[in-house]
Formats: sequence, C-alpha cells, structure tokens
Amino acid sequence: MKHFKIVKLTGFFLFFVLFSCKTSFYTEKISDSTEKKNGIIYALPKTKIIADIEITKKVKQKGIFSDFTHLYFNTKNAIMKNETKYFISDISITTTPILDSSQIYRIVASGNLNPLLLNLSKENFISGINLNDIQAGKVNNGQNSEKNNDAKTNISDYADISLYSVREIQYDTLYKEVLKDSVMIKIPVIRKKEVYKSKAKQAKETANIIFNLRDDRYALLTGENDGNNFPDGNALKTMIKELSELEKKYMSLFTGKELKSKKTYRFEYIPENNSDSIKKTLFYFSEKKGITKDTSEMPVTMKIINNKTAPEEIFENKKEIKGIVYRIPNKASIKLVSEKNELCKTSVFISQFGSLNLLPSSLFKDKITVEFYPEYGSLKRISK
Repeated sequence: MKHFKIVKLTGFFLFFVLFSCKTSFYTEKISDSTEKKNGIIYALPKTKIIADIEITKKVKQKGIFSDFTHLYFNTKNAIMKNETKYFISDISITTTPILDSSQIYRIVASGNLNPLLLNLSKENFISGINLNDIQAGKVNNGQNSEKNNDAKTNISDYADISLYSVREIQYDTLYKEVLKDSVMIKIPVIRKKEVYKSKAKQAKETANIIFNLRDDRYALLTGENDGNNFPDGNALKTMIKELSELEKKYMSLFTGKELKSKKTYRFEYIPENNSDSIKKTLFYFSEKKGITKDTSEMPVTMKIINNKTAPEEIFENKKEIKGIVYRIPNKASIKLVSEKNELCKTSVFISQFGSLNLLPSSLFKDKITVEFYPEYGSLKRISK
C-alpha cells in the first residue's frame, strides 16, 4: 500500500508592509458581501481524497489443440475452456490540497513600519512568513496519470509456427463410364486437389515437433549432439534456453495460456461535511466485468471516520481579525470495503475536518520566521 506523501509547495514572495507599532495589520474573511479593499489575499486549503484502484484482468484461453492434449501428453495443467476474471490487485489512498472557497482571507495594513514577507504557493496557500529562497523550497508539479497495461491474449495459431503447411495434397479416385465394344465400363480417374489438414493431423504434427525439440535439447545436455564444439558454455546455455522457449510456445497450442493485464482507475472525493462518519460508494465491481456502472454488482465503499484530533476553535471570527488565520487539520481513518472484505485501511489528515486558529499580529513586532504546511494550511515552525 502506498502512503500519503506531503507535497512541498514553493511560494513566490509577496512583500507586505505593516504600519503601526501596536497592531499594524488585520485579516478579514472574504465573502460576496465583503467590501473591496487593497490587501494581500491568501486561501486555506481543503483536502481531496484520491483512490487509485489497480484492476487485474486474468484471461485463460485454451489452446487450439486442447482436445488432443491428453492423447499426446500427460499434463494436468491444460486449460480446457476460455475464462476471464477480474480482481482488485492494488489500492492506493493519497490526498491533494485544493482551494477552499469558504476560507479566503485578505490581509489589510493600517500604517507603514515593519516589512512582512509573505510566502504563498502557486495556489495562493500560505506557506511561510519571512522565509528565504532556500527555506521556501521548490515547486512540485506532479502529474497524475492512468496506467493501462493491457496485454494481448491471442494464442499463437498453428499456421504461424508450424514446420509444415496447413494444406496437403489429397488424391481422389473417380470412375468414368465409357463405351467400349458396345459395353459400358468404368475407368478409374485419379484427381488431385489441395485441402486443409484436419485438426487431428495438425495436432499430431505439432506433437512430433515438440518431441523432436525435446530430443535435440537432451542431445545438447548429454553432449550427444557434438556439444563440445560450442565456443563456450554461454552458447550452449543460449541454445538450450531457445529450445525450451520454442517448446513452450508449441505446448501452448495444447495447454493454452494464462495472460494478465492491469489497469488503474482513479476516484476522487472531497468530504464536505464535518460529521463523525461518512460513507461514499466509489464504484461497483464484478469478477466478470471488472469496474462497472451496473449498480446490481458489488459496491465498493469508502468509509471515513473523523478522529477529531484538532482542538476546538479558540478565536472569535470577527470582521477584522487581528492576526493570520491558519488551520489545524484533523486526522481521519479511511477504509475501502466491499460487501465481504476490508480492502484497504489508512490514516490521513483532512484540513476541512480541523479547526481554525490565529497567529496574533502582535507576534510580528519582532523579526520572526513562520513556516506552514501549505497543503494543510497548518503551522509548522516559528523561529527568530
């Protein structure tokens, strides 16, 4: 299982000038009714949950000579009927920050004394105050992609690898009646025509090829095929390997093949409410269809349990907030379950489940450095 990774976002620098010795700036929450003013705008993030589901498709395809397998070979692993099954082979739960439109703030100045350097990410999330270039880090622009590793599922046709033609000459004897000495007699006439070989005959020829390959390999291994003339041991090893691969290819015409292909599906979900428990059906799954929209199939559900690790909000959300608003995220447990099993379990931080807190503006009378986790909007470090 893949784990949630903290993404470091590099901010660009915005200079903001503070004005009075006492309280030189304030923060206000922006809404549709907020009066338009000059100031620095930043946003707090909320968390989007991403579930990457890897589905493996297993195809069992019988060989074209499967009906003759036990006539020539004593094998127990021959595939006697075509079959396709799907199963969930891997699940990855990650998160990514997106802008929370309900938590956008403007910092407004009221004088001009102390300079304040704000570091914002490209999404306008606050990442630091008074950070230098090295502290701000580098932008990480990861791209998500869907993987699709479909494999071909065709069994090699006899005509592709046979040493013999699939057609043969067939002779038919016909009798032609002719009049000779007033007597009708039948004269045999041989007619030649080209026809396709029967499947039984093709199977026999292929079995003979396999037995000859085994004889050749045995001769190489025992030195009966003048094996001492090979330039070195690697050449002998290569020839034996190639004979084995060729035998395997011919044997698949009798025993069939089992082929696998994988495809990854991505499902995204943004928990909007702050309830103790949330259930969300992500998709429906069938062993015969894979991931499907058919609601009669087995649902796979995401269960989110809010662990409520963050403290309650401890400041008044007034019109003019004397400081920088940040977030304390809550930790949540996430499970993916089917009707029968628990498929996956992990823990992540979810920003919108947490609480808001305040860095008071009086803190910035001294030259301090503040670092945030921009993907959560939470406080990381305060230092001089």
